[in-house]
Amino acid sequence: MSDEVEELTPEERQRLQRLLEEIGNYQAAAEILRQQIALSAASLSEISAEIETLRTLKELKLETEVLVAIGPDSFVPAKLSPLDKVVVGLGAGVAAERGVDQAIEMLNARSAEVERAMEQARQELERLGERIEALRPEVERILEKARGK
Repeated sequence: MSDEVEELTPEERQRLQRLLEEIGNYQAAAEILRQQIALSAASLSEISAEIETLRTLKELKLETEVLVAIGPDSFVPAKLSPLDKVVVGLGAGVAAERGVDQAIEMLNARSAEVERAMEQARQELERLGERIEALRPEVERILEKARGK
């Protein structure tokens, strides 16, 4: 490509370089959005599991034996006590006691927020893809000219 670029005018070389940098920036931003979407999907999965766990625990009888996770693959047996309150994260490392139904409502609201953020990220990712595709023809045109086509 360096021989081909040598046949271009200084303005064309500069334009090609700017276009390639712009495409590179868009691609980097797109990768960040893909990572954000993946993290959001993992968060949604965790929130869904929390909601399902609270709903299940709410339906169990007192003194039902359950296993409580104390690590990735470690559990201890416990007996269910009245499930009046649960500790729920409020954000920024802050947690508070809430009733089970209120906790489920909070988690549903959080889930909706994450879904909205994911949708916005998907839309921005699509826009970036469109921008990249809009720049490609000009890059190809400059390169074809350099090849003498």
